[in-house]
Amino acid sequence: MVELTFEGVEVHAAEGQTVLSALEDAGIPLDCACRAGICQSCLVQSLDAPPPPAAQAGLPRAMAMDGYFMACVCVPEGPLTIGRAGKARQRLDVTVRAVERLSPTVVRLLLDDGGRFQCHPGQFLTLIHPASGVTRSYSIAGNADGALELHLRILPEGRMSRLVADDLSPDDVMTIAGPSGSCFYDPADRDQRIVLAGTGTGLAPLWGILQDALRHGHRGPISLYHGALDRSGLYLVEALESLEAERPGFRYVPCLRDAEDPAGGDLWAVVSELETDLRATTFFLCGDELLIRRMKRGLFMAGARLDQIHADPFTPAQARAAS
Repeated sequence: MVELTFEGVEVHAAEGQTVLSALEDAGIPLDCACRAGICQSCLVQSLDAPPPPAAQAGLPRAMAMDGYFMACVCVPEGPLTIGRAGKARQRLDVTVRAVERLSPTVVRLLLDDGGRFQCHPGQFLTLIHPASGVTRSYSIAGNADGALELHLRILPEGRMSRLVADDLSPDDVMTIAGPSGSCFYDPADRDQRIVLAGTGTGLAPLWGILQDALRHGHRGPISLYHGALDRSGLYLVEALESLEAERPGFRYVPCLRDAEDPAGGDLWAVVSELETDLRATTFFLCGDELLIRRMKRGLFMAGARLDQIHADPFTPAQARAAS
């Protein structure tokens, strides 16, 4: 048994139990989504002893030094005094501005935050439905004009996506928390070549990064590769094709697993064939977890700089394991 103190409340963690599980057993709510140490929704801060290093994997060094860690993967080795994440996370109630269909399986959710939510397109936030408590993490596809833009793939068993697609209306209230993630545009080098590659709604952060780069006057070439099983999995096609026609230096490449389609080709195979100047390129990879991890490894092994590969692998929501 390990003694934890969370905002003044004493909590007992059983041997091998995570901080998140112990807090939930004690009736203390904490934002969470992936439960795998990836989305960072459950970010908290140790106020005394250092947390186990495994619970800080992927965090910037400065945050790790300040005691931040993911409660969902932290199995405490000794007593900890814990507080909610400080300036690293915001929590706001926002109103729904619009719910729009981008394709038969993808909706665009616009949330009116009045410009109060400080974030970069490409990062992700935690979306919470206050009435039901349903929580899920989504990438930020845009934050212009006082509104946050999210793209949600509608899944038959997806509680949040079905709720948004079927039940939400303008002026309904949602809660957001965050942001998290380091997959966003840095305007420090506007001449750098950029490659954006992703699958499914991995296009959401890529679209946000692309718009942010253009807004900052990026001068280097940009290529966007979007992978899907077939044509029905693509969206924003007209907008991307128009952008390609209007802006020299931008290339849009749809990649379909359907070999008989003119755009047929595995995403990784197409990227590895067309992208040859790897060390002079910044990569942003978003979407299916296994594919994105394979691409990141493949690019590194082929000569890309690891610090120039920014990856956001999407992890399906997991139900809480029965105790």
